[in-house]
Amino acid sequence: MDTSGLMEGASGRTRVPIPSYLIEHAGSVVVFDAGLHPDFANPESDRSKGVFAGFECLLPEGSALDARLASCGIDPTDVNYLVLSHMHFDHIGGSVLLGDVDMVVQRSEWLAAVADLKGEIYMPADVNPDRPRKLIDGEWDIFNDGRVVVTPTTGHTPGHQSLRILTDDGETLVLCGDSCYLRASLETSALPPRPFDGTAQLSVFSWLRELETEGARIVFGHEPSQWPTGLEDDGVVELA
Repeated sequence: MDTSGLMEGASGRTRVPIPSYLIEHAGSVVVFDAGLHPDFANPESDRSKGVFAGFECLLPEGSALDARLASCGIDPTDVNYLVLSHMHFDHIGGSVLLGDVDMVVQRSEWLAAVADLKGEIYMPADVNPDRPRKLIDGEWDIFNDGRVVVTPTTGHTPGHQSLRILTDDGETLVLCGDSCYLRASLETSALPPRPFDGTAQLSVFSWLRELETEGARIVFGHEPSQWPTGLEDDGVVELA
């Protein structure tokens, strides 16, 4: 995609990974973000042709959400919660592959997506008002043990949220979604061109920098260096 869509004032084009995450803990399965809709496997599909200017979406064989889960020995029916950082097309599209699992979003994000606020890039086809969902207002400790915590990070969208994970060895991981696209964004405080609330997003940047100072590992929304070769870069962190 055009790098200017990731950072104000940037130029050129950037290969952008679109990750999803599998979390297994306390006998339950959580997926964080769902990636692209399977229609993107076909460059001639209406979705592929209708994507926004500056994007060229690729979904290679074996990279859709259901295939990635299968590679981990997980059936879509095993998933207990689908937590979405937000409801833009590259984070919600693969949700169709998870059947009726509860979709966890901030109430403010759901309302914005349904209303399709001007300036946002929600795809109406991805917003299914009949889908089972758990609308939350603020932070949610999924297992009530501090290990997997949904945390509001408003700015990129009205109800963006991130996921804080505490590993067995005490490391904090922050899956920050699009609250911060790139490492360079955090280092330079360079916002994308049209955030919903730039002031709020800069506050999230400050929070992420503080967490890094305390030893947390930040997993950025679309940082190429974190997935330099694609599927081969899948990593596993053990949770009890």
